[in-house]
Amino acid sequence: MKKFILILTILLFGIPSFSADIKPVLNNTELLFSPNDNIFSIGAPTDNKISISKKTSTGTGNYSIYTYNNNETMLGSDYEFLFNGRLIACHNAALKLFEVIYNGKNFEEKQLTDAQIQEIFPDAEIIKISQFNQDKKLTVKKHFLEKKNFLLLNDTDKYFHKYSFHPQSVKFTPVAGLFKASSIGKITFSHFGTDKYTIYVKNNFRKQK
Repeated sequence: MKKFILILTILLFGIPSFSADIKPVLNNTELLFSPNDNIFSIGAPTDNKISISKKTSTGTGNYSIYTYNNNETMLGSDYEFLFNGRLIACHNAALKLFEVIYNGKNFEEKQLTDAQIQEIFPDAEIIKISQFNQDKKLTVKKHFLEKKNFLLLNDTDKYFHKYSFHPQSVKFTPVAGLFKASSIGKITFSHFGTDKYTIYVKNNFRKQK
């Protein structure tokens, strides 16, 4: 019984923590798109919906490829999820988010606005690369009694392939820029310790609205 509980615990904590409205799209997932309703879903194929199959490219980058009606679209993302019937593409190496839309013939990506991103991650405070000072340092605050989510987005021309956060415990989803600050301290975002961006987390003692 103890072994079963341990395995169950590992499985539960290994599953990405998301809002109930977010459904990860895994490799080999079969999606459906309704042109009439402009909605993506997972389910049995029907005559009035476009059937789409996802696979991952080989080699460097591991980009997502969506196949439909003998056509193929390679996205700039390596991770996608459904949000309220919308297909959201995470360009993790660029720290940018896009929505996959249908133009009547093909699927293409459109970059999300800050407002659209905030709708998807309402509990996360958005911070941007341009907010870091010349020393690549930034201070953020959280209420001293709470944990807080932050979403780091890139509003520059920089590329962040194989960058990661330290400590690793701040990460809880495959969305590259999304992290959780549980306590005060220092969080770094870097390429194996080089080109380091430092985030200082401090407490805010004011009452939350």
